[in-house]
Amino acid sequence: MRHKTGEMHGTRTGLRADATAQLADLERRNPEWHAWLRLLREALRAFDDAAWSDGLGDPSGARAADAPLLHGRVLTVDSQRLGRLLQDLAATAAATGLAGTQSLARYRFSAETDVDLLAAVLRHDRSRLEGLGALETVVRLASLPLLQACRRSLQQQVPRPWPHGYCPICGSWPLLAELRSLDRSRWLRCGRCGGDWPVSWLCCAFCGESDHERLGTLVLEGEPETLTVETCSNCSGYLKAITTLQAIPPFELLLRDLDTVDLDVAALDRGFVRPEGDGFPLDLRVTGRL
Repeated sequence: MRHKTGEMHGTRTGLRADATAQLADLERRNPEWHAWLRLLREALRAFDDAAWSDGLGDPSGARAADAPLLHGRVLTVDSQRLGRLLQDLAATAAATGLAGTQSLARYRFSAETDVDLLAAVLRHDRSRLEGLGALETVVRLASLPLLQACRRSLQQQVPRPWPHGYCPICGSWPLLAELRSLDRSRWLRCGRCGGDWPVSWLCCAFCGESDHERLGTLVLEGEPETLTVETCSNCSGYLKAITTLQAIPPFELLLRDLDTVDLDVAALDRGFVRPEGDGFPLDLRVTGRL
């Protein structure tokens, strides 16, 4: 089932390889995104810092076959490193002047609170995160370097095949699908830890639907079919798909997601949604060290 989307503007796919250049290009083309791009630029500075890898503990017990690799672990983070990143992100957000961010200039982080909020984000603890507003966004961005470090440490342990739609490392729903290399094999990509895992073509990542009559594709009018939206009429879920010769670098995933917002608009206009929360209820603890 294919649907042409005539009312959408074309979305760019030619993002340059260098992340800083990509950020600058996105801001030039979309000045209204300036505030969010400033935050992403701040997060980029910590994205590949190997020091975040130091605190990955062993699992507390036997892991169920369907559990992500972070399930049941204790993560230890450098409280000072985490605090500095949170303060930098909060100051950057407050400086944008956007509604809801001004309070961040007065917010006072503490080691105990920092670790508690980080753990809530990793577990997707809605009761703890409710009402945090812009602070939740700051903490989510601050969690990315730790999750990236976890992925680098654990990616060789990912079971193959991984038959589930959620990330085998952190349990998140995929951010997008890659139709990769010349054979256009289908890989799901996690926007939090950067993980990837191959899946079959006819399968909804969110509900597992495999009936081709209930799976569809939205296609951009007048554009090469390198940017599409996978849809499922069973769960009303959608997932953006990008054709690429090789895996998209983890930070670039966030930029590709932002640069393809027209696809989200088209899917939402047709009643499709992204599921809330994570695909697997992750159970982990986070401790801080000075």
